[in-house]
Amino acid sequence: MSGIPHLLQLVLLSIFPALALYAALFDFRHYRIPNWLNLTIFGSFFPVALILGMPWENMLWHVIGFVTVFGIMFAVYMLLPSSKFGGGDAKMISATALWIDWQNLPDFIIMTAIAGGLLAIVMWLWRVLQIEYGVWMNGDTTLRRVMSYQVKLPYGAAIAAGGIYAYTLSWWQTLLSA
Repeated sequence: MSGIPHLLQLVLLSIFPALALYAALFDFRHYRIPNWLNLTIFGSFFPVALILGMPWENMLWHVIGFVTVFGIMFAVYMLLPSSKFGGGDAKMISATALWIDWQNLPDFIIMTAIAGGLLAIVMWLWRVLQIEYGVWMNGDTTLRRVMSYQVKLPYGAAIAAGGIYAYTLSWWQTLLSA
């Protein structure tokens, strides 16, 4: 690893967090995660891992984690077609799982779920406040809109939060302490 300049290591190590943050922002703005972005998250893993000298055994475990998560996400997406869980979310979770060490996948899933729950609460409260403001400003006394509102979540933000958290626990960060 001594042949790679430290600055290059830092740049390569920042690729995944930067892509995850971009996906989160894109999802906030458009409520979707484009295929090209998920493919970039997925495809950038291999050159970064090779350049930084990830051992083949580690790389194999990353791929096994990806295949496992992809299979589960595909099944969830197919079994729950009417849910708010989108194909972009399933692809982003899978692509993100490729960057996470096998033993840190539970941390990734747990932190993603926690971030998603917090995101749902914040988005719901924000929407309720917007509706309440509209009710008071327009003199509308019905709260039917508040009670019937369903939260639309940019879940890419939760995936990014869980992914970046688990990424900081993984093999990649051992390069910084070397």
